[in-house]
Amino acid sequence: MSNINYCTAKSDKETIVIKSNWTVPNFVEYLKNPPRRQLRKTVDPGFRLRMQIVGYNYSTIEIYFLSLSTVVMKAILNLGLKSGAMRQIATKDFYTVQENKWQYLDTLFSHDFIQTPPNCTAWDRSNYVDIPLRTGNLYLEFQFEVTHDIKDGRACAPESQLADDFGSILNDDTFSDVLMKSVDGTEYKVHKVILASRSLVFKAHFHQDTTKSITNIESPFEADVLLEVLKFIYSDKAPGVNDIPEKLLVAAEFYQLSRLKKLCEEVLHKNLTVKNVIKTIELADLYSAKTLKQSCLGFIKHSQSEFLITKTEAWSNNKSIDLIKSIYEYILADEVNVEKVKSVESTSETHSTSSTTSSNEDYEDGNYYH
Repeated sequence: MSNINYCTAKSDKETIVIKSNWTVPNFVEYLKNPPRRQLRKTVDPGFRLRMQIVGYNYSTIEIYFLSLSTVVMKAILNLGLKSGAMRQIATKDFYTVQENKWQYLDTLFSHDFIQTPPNCTAWDRSNYVDIPLRTGNLYLEFQFEVTHDIKDGRACAPESQLADDFGSILNDDTFSDVLMKSVDGTEYKVHKVILASRSLVFKAHFHQDTTKSITNIESPFEADVLLEVLKFIYSDKAPGVNDIPEKLLVAAEFYQLSRLKKLCEEVLHKNLTVKNVIKTIELADLYSAKTLKQSCLGFIKHSQSEFLITKTEAWSNNKSIDLIKSIYEYILADEVNVEKVKSVESTSETHSTSSTTSSNEDYEDGNYYH
């Protein structure tokens, strides 16, 4: 009842294009009393086609395809018209097709194949002149494009824009319900639900004040710091962290933004020098940045610049005895352990020598027993 021709039209390192034709002879007559409700054909060793005839009086024709392997591909279906032209009726852009799972492509209807009525006006005839049949045959043309380039933007799901979309809300005050002011007077119109979802400090603040439609918040930080905090809250990005990591660390601790705090710690760790390590460890100690404090202690101990560090202005101005004590304890820890090991080894050797001497004396006295 049907025949099919197929060929690979194009092949390169990135994409294989397969074009196939499927012809069903005397299609209108076939629909009147189809011997089979389902037709299947092989398009290519890797593909199958299926035509499903359903509905009242066999009025609906559903078209499917199947891939024998999981591929990233694009499918196009063209319908041959009476005039000889082709009309594209379906296309599925590049997506992942799972192996051995039928994929819906398009639906045709029997009324589309009605021949020109014998008694009709010229206007009516124009509506029937180019029906999707060629000499009574249904003619379908399939094109499958299989790509092996998974980096191809067409073949991959688009990169998430969620962070950018939320970041743009910061610049749109249409639905803002919070007016936030920096210590130097700069105002930002922001959104309560976003602030509360990102910071426990803001969440607690809003729980205490639920009566006002517009909430005013006074921030203890300058405009440049507050803006970077808001950028992070909205987009989870910190574009200015390399410029003001010290100030942002303080703000991150204040608003309990743990990820922002970690980002600041990483930048400060990378920027450690003999001149700034004491100031940095003071900052880490003051704002409970434990990872950064440990990095500073390691830098002081292993940089072989302990003497130079003690000559810096920051060292001279340091007022924290506990901090100085913790630095010395960390530096001397290994030396104390070494002395303990030496002491234990020395005791062990003395004990061993004493035991040996005693054994020899026992042997010489004839009191040595096996």
